[in-house]
Amino acid sequence: MVTGAIAYRILENDSPRTVSVIKTLLEKHPWYADRWRDDVEKLAESQRGEMLFMLAARWADDIRMQAKFQRETQWHSINFPFKPAGEPEDIKPLAPHPDNILSALAENQRRVKSQVSADQRAIALAWLLHLVGDIHQPLHTVQLFSREYPHGDRGGNEVCVRSEHRLTFIGFGMD
Repeated sequence: MVTGAIAYRILENDSPRTVSVIKTLLEKHPWYADRWRDDVEKLAESQRGEMLFMLAARWADDIRMQAKFQRETQWHSINFPFKPAGEPEDIKPLAPHPDNILSALAENQRRVKSQVSADQRAIALAWLLHLVGDIHQPLHTVQLFSREYPHGDRGGNEVCVRSEHRLTFIGFGMD
């Protein structure tokens, strides 16, 4: 959602006309009438555009479970291989999947500019708002190959982080 808010604020300052065009297009998104409109219209007029951008930017994660068997699941990352020095020769890093965030960015840019239906262009725009955020996430771009992860850590998805420390909330009587 943050990338939607950032895009909105930059465009509102630099190109208010573009904001208007994007809002009009996002109102054609299949989720607008059924899921977004009521939430957006509850807000003050001055907040509606930014919220619409934010909802559109989150949409690709909202549909992730519905689309888990579709090619779009590959679009959230690229996982360039990283094998630290000193790892054994028999560990062979894998190249990124060809259907990835970079191909998705290009495809959705093309769709936004194409003559496909307005709802399809709105979906492509929502993907772009989301993917710009994903590509800035370090674990969406690199996959570790090592003794511990000889087949890769799937962009950090195989790594379990555990805390050995107990959290203490001072002043709240909780620990």
